[in-house]
Amino acid sequence: MDASADSDDDGFVARASDFLGMEIASQYFVKLYFRGSKNRTSVDTVQIPVPDLQLGHDGTGSNDSFRNISEAVAGLLNGGDKYYVVADANAGTFMYPFGAGTVTVTLADA
Repeated sequence: MDASADSDDDGFVARASDFLGMEIASQYFVKLYFRGSKNRTSVDTVQIPVPDLQLGHDGTGSNDSFRNISEAVAGLLNGGDKYYVVADANAGTFMYPFGAGTVTVTLADA
């Protein structure tokens, strides 16, 4: 993705070694942080839709929670020399446990 990335069919590729962290952005989104793709001292962010996180803490254990999402991200980070498509909003394809919706990528130096 570059500075001209302004359409909904753009992509974002990040190396596992550039992963900085993940946090709950809202009840329906998590944010992933990566070392900047252009300026290595900056931070790129990806906001990905997830199932209702509030339901994940209903005490039944039957709904996805932040723990499930963390396990999926850990699997991606330890996936070796493979490429994974986490979210393809145009095709409506999302890796479990991420959910359908809008994926937002913010490049620090775009």
